Amino acid sequence: MTFEHVFADLAGVPANRFTDPQGLAGLLLAAANAAALNPASPPVVKTGPRGVSAALLCHGGLVALHGLPEAGLCFADVAGLGGALPQRGLDVIVKRLGAREVRTDARRRGPVTQTTPPEAS
Repeated sequence: MTFEHVFADLAGVPANRFTDPQGLAGLLLAAANAAALNPASPPVVKTGPRGVSAALLCHGGLVALHGLPEAGLCFADVAGLGGALPQRGLDVIVKRLGAREVRTDARRRGPVTQTTPPEAS
């Protein structure tokens, strides 16, 4: 079993994109839907002195972001078990936040296997 994991650093995001908690919750739900993920609970959006954090736990995955409105920066993260389409979810986030610059990475994650050291002779 593997996880598909995509994440991105976004820059040039207008600060007003982070001011509506309901809008951010809707963004997480839309991204999960696009990624073929099923929410396990309602989205959580919290604003604090170090920006905005938002997360949606899904059965077999997640959608999350952390934004710094005053700097126009955001980190976005979408992951799901094999069969999920996290890149589609990330595309929704990038488009709706209106980022001017995007740096992405994608990883296939799976079991960590230990290698057995060679036996000493």
